[in-house]
Amino acid sequence: MRTLLDPSNVELKKVLDQLALEDVDITARAIARHHSLLKNASAFTRNPARMKLIVESRQKQLEARAAAASLSSFDVHDKKSQRLNRDNEVLVLKLKRLIAAHAGLIRAVQLAGGMSALERFWKEYKEVGDAVQILDAAPAKAMVVDIK
Repeated sequence: MRTLLDPSNVELKKVLDQLALEDVDITARAIARHHSLLKNASAFTRNPARMKLIVESRQKQLEARAAAASLSSFDVHDKKSQRLNRDNEVLVLKLKRLIAAHAGLIRAVQLAGGMSALERFWKEYKEVGDAVQILDAAPAKAMVVDIK
């Protein structure tokens, strides 16, 4: 009778762990591809001890895949992605509104007479702003700047 190669199945256990870690389907053929000594699938299927290890590893792999599927990390990732997309759309709309508001203000200044009209407005507004600040009716950071 011939002696068994890898009688303690140490390398087989390592190959099974590697296949499970890489999430490769555990089959006798896949094991034979990765095993350094045993290159025939029948070397695994005809040996009851090896076949038992393979069946146990397959079962563990199926359980791990089922657990991973039940976690539905895709749903969590998908919800995060949707929230980020929505936040991004809100920011884009805010930016468009700011651009439109600034364009409208520039156009209003042009229609009112240009920079000289704007300077007249700020001079008049400064007095009102100073009066509001004396009454503590405006926040401290709302400073009125004199444009010249």
